[in-house]
Amino acid sequence: MARLRSTGTTTVFALFLSTTALCADVTPEQVWESWQKQYTAFGFEVVPGSVAREGNTLAIRDVVFTSKVPVGEGAAAQTSTTTLTVPALLLQDQGDGTVKAAVDGEIDGSNVVTSATGAPETAQIHIDKTSATAVVSGTPEAMSYLVDAPAISINVASTQMGGSGDAIPSALTMVLSGLSGTQQVGEDAAGQQIHTDLKAVSLSMHLEGADPEDGGAVKADIGFSDLAVLGENVMPAGADSSDLGAALTMGLRSDMKMGFGGATFAMEAATKEGPVNVSGTAQAGQTHISLAKEAFRYMVSGTGTALSVQTAQLPVPMSAQIERSEIDLAMPLAASATPQPMTARLVLDGLNVSEQLWSMVDPQGHLGHGPATLVIDLSGKARALIDLFSPEAAQSSVPPVELDSVDINKLQLTAAGADLSGTGALTFDNSGGMPVPIGAIDLQLSGANKLMDGLVAMGLLPQDQVMFGKMMMAVYAVPKGEDLLTSKIEFKDGGKIFANGQPLQ
Repeated sequence: MARLRSTGTTTVFALFLSTTALCADVTPEQVWESWQKQYTAFGFEVVPGSVAREGNTLAIRDVVFTSKVPVGEGAAAQTSTTTLTVPALLLQDQGDGTVKAAVDGEIDGSNVVTSATGAPETAQIHIDKTSATAVVSGTPEAMSYLVDAPAISINVASTQMGGSGDAIPSALTMVLSGLSGTQQVGEDAAGQQIHTDLKAVSLSMHLEGADPEDGGAVKADIGFSDLAVLGENVMPAGADSSDLGAALTMGLRSDMKMGFGGATFAMEAATKEGPVNVSGTAQAGQTHISLAKEAFRYMVSGTGTALSVQTAQLPVPMSAQIERSEIDLAMPLAASATPQPMTARLVLDGLNVSEQLWSMVDPQGHLGHGPATLVIDLSGKARALIDLFSPEAAQSSVPPVELDSVDINKLQLTAAGADLSGTGALTFDNSGGMPVPIGAIDLQLSGANKLMDGLVAMGLLPQDQVMFGKMMMAVYAVPKGEDLLTSKIEFKDGGKIFANGQPLQ
């Protein structure tokens, strides 16, 4: 599928969604001085064509922002260079201790990714945020920004080399509507403190391009409504955000929550096998990203997700719905003498597929067609042996992390009429180099016999293999009712494993 370089587009977002409410003071000159410091922290070189007072307005004209960011390592090393030219930044002294900031004219630029081998990939960038303003008030030590941006549009047209050596064009258009809210900015010994509380009516994205391998056309539309961003960030003085490891060492901290009230997605692709159409919706979703040198957390969740797929190989459209989905990962980053909390959670709850698909797979109804569920909910403690954001960690062949304990809060897999669930707790002996688990897991399995008999009736499993499987379950599980089995898996000293007292290893 056609792709746009994330480094360049991310840079554009970081700069021009934030310049409606970046650090400033109560005079235009102090605003401009503070912005230059902030752009430098984002990794930009800032070169204005002219800076001059025009009445009560400080006009910074023909400003060129340039950023060079390394991408990849070794033979895959590349350099992403982003250049943006702003016709004018206008900082108006409103005479009441506040400054009104706006962009005059449309912004043009480019992103070029180069490497020692291969042709460069280029993208032309066009940004229109002429209707966006921010009113800055407060004091140099504690400033507040009132943001009003009826519309911000970004257009990126890129070219990359396809598998046949041909130049493959692609284009991305994004429109953010109804952006409003506040930011508060303060300074202390830890650095600059930024509190963000922004909302937007909608965000729409349109992508057109081609698959680099076969040149097939690709078109996609994505839309979000009722967006919200709430965050707390600390940028240490002198930190460079392009060197994340060094910035974390200096004390960079970020805690961001982003949500939406509705989403739509539609994609059309031309492949060698025929056209492919994919569409979907979601009722709501949220992302929570927290990052500091001590630990990180990444959580994304969604509710009411629906997906529909139609291809030339399928006679009818296929659809699926997921009531709730979630990924939640958290772990320590800084080296520590004692284990620190960690979390790993994966949830796919209420997965329903269309009866059209079931009719193709199981037309006789041998299997249960109810909703499927997958839950893996783990917590525990782990110890980072070295700072995981350090250059040494990046060179390590295995993650330099020592696992201390894992609590299985919930394990569940429900599908085709069978249900496997479990809980447990394990600690780990790391004295021998390899972690050895000690503890127990309690499991319960229902509907397994009916599932296996259904697979035999469908011709997917031979009868002799199913009989062997049932014999093994009889040895290592305990019957508790009709088609209901339980088992206690114990991990003991010396690496020994038992199932209901029967040795497995």
